[in-house]
Amino acid sequence: MYHLISLIALIGLASAAPQRISVEVVSSTAGGKVYVAAYASQAGFQNEDFIANASASLDAAADRTELALRVPERGRYVIAAFQDMNGNGELDRNFLGVPTEPYGFAKLPPSKWRSPSFTEVATDLDDSDHFRIEMRRWSEY
Repeated sequence: MYHLISLIALIGLASAAPQRISVEVVSSTAGGKVYVAAYASQAGFQNEDFIANASASLDAAADRTELALRVPERGRYVIAAFQDMNGNGELDRNFLGVPTEPYGFAKLPPSKWRSPSFTEVATDLDDSDHFRIEMRRWSEY
């Protein structure tokens, strides 16, 4: 009986352990820096309040960049990226709020005419630990 209880406890701990995910970012635009982050909720996604320790950045010297993120546990997250072409650390937008730098999600948004909701671009980490994001400019969506 002791072994059964220990096994159940171990399984519970394993499922709540931090998860490492790999994100491949592909961009046809060279230069700048790629920022990738994971969001755990609609509020966090709307407020650009990503999960602590679940963000990374890397110079976009090649057309393909690989980054690693850590999320608290398996679950549903938005994995988003943008390519900062001018080095200001932000996704620049025009006066209408349309992004002027390449950006992308692990799951494609249904429309480019509005900001996607959390549920529209959220990805289940239960399915995979490797994701691919194709960076695009707004006009390419």
